[in-house]
Amino acid sequence: MDFSDGHIIITGGAGSLGTAVVQLLIDEGAKCSVPCFNQDELDSFEFSDHDDVFTKVGVDLTDEDQAQSFFEDAIASNGPLWGSIHIAGGFGMGAIEDTDKAGFMKQINMNLVTCYNSCRAAVQHFKDQGNGGRIVNIAARPALEPRQGAGMTAYTTSKAGVAALTESLAAEVVEDDILVNAIAPSVIDTPQNREGMPNADFDKWPKPEQLARQIAYLVSPENEVTRGSIVTVYGKS
Repeated sequence: MDFSDGHIIITGGAGSLGTAVVQLLIDEGAKCSVPCFNQDELDSFEFSDHDDVFTKVGVDLTDEDQAQSFFEDAIASNGPLWGSIHIAGGFGMGAIEDTDKAGFMKQINMNLVTCYNSCRAAVQHFKDQGNGGRIVNIAARPALEPRQGAGMTAYTTSKAGVAALTESLAAEVVEDDILVNAIAPSVIDTPQNREGMPNADFDKWPKPEQLARQIAYLVSPENEVTRGSIVTVYGKS
């Protein structure tokens, strides 16, 4: 895949999956922009000083104005936008009787609202530019198989919203040559997930680098026809 200095925003780009995506994209010639919620996130990001990576600290993507501002700053730094990948989010376990409205809204905000605000900003810029674009969101297996969401109903609901957003938006913007898709991982093989599930068979989990290749294809110019898809990337789990 040749991105030829194409500019791609990656929310959540400093995390395990995001870092794998950024590395693949810059290796293929892209310019990347990554918002960071706080300084610790930036300090842990191995590409924070890379010449082809723009970063900005203090970006709360649940805030519409801050999301809009980041997209504007990123475009001012790295040029017209080709793609937008929305990895930012968070996981939360909890039976419904133990999850109050605040806990529910935390999942909705982290996963669905950040995605919605980012999609909206990306679409606005794509339409202003008039050259189309690509969006890739991150759903999850329970979003497609809600019965697997027992014990994490708030998370499952938020990711189901991401899946619905992806499919409806894909139909809305296809005539503008904006292709919107998502991937739905099972459990990603990250240090955090290994720590949280130490007895699991890690070999069955999809690796960040494997998922990065799927994401890169969907956001690439080579993807000319795939839209509205929630691509299952379960590995062997």
